[in-house]
Amino acid sequence: MSGDFDCKSNDRRRADRRRSRVSFVLRERRSGFDRRASLSGGAVVAGYDGLLRSLRDSPASLRVLLITANILNLADFVFTLNALSLGAGEANPVMRTLFDMDPMYAGIFKVLAIFAVTLLVWRLRCFRSALQVSILIVGVFAAIFFYHIVGMTFLF
Repeated sequence: MSGDFDCKSNDRRRADRRRSRVSFVLRERRSGFDRRASLSGGAVVAGYDGLLRSLRDSPASLRVLLITANILNLADFVFTLNALSLGAGEANPVMRTLFDMDPMYAGIFKVLAIFAVTLLVWRLRCFRSALQVSILIVGVFAAIFFYHIVGMTFLF
């Protein structure tokens, strides 16, 4: 045997065999609910946190909220069709373009877009920001609903 043995020539692991993998999983460790209690803000912040926690812990109440968002979306579409038939104009430029093409396209887009958002909120319901989006959606559509109601009372 020879005295100068080359270790690298016999090693089968010459190249690095580790492979990098692409992961499409959002690695979120916090859900937004594990924050420390706020010392300021008082009852309003505590009530809002309680509302978000109840939506997180009660899937039935979140389901009702998301169904309400979809119903208000449909009501907005019907009221918009009514207003357009009376000569009003659409304020949203995307919906205006779709209404100019065909009202059916506008309806399909409107229903599918909000339905997709509500499905996304449902899938991410354990996260605080998703629950905040659900409350925001219902608030915006409720404001639009009352805007249509007030507009109809002044129109007639």
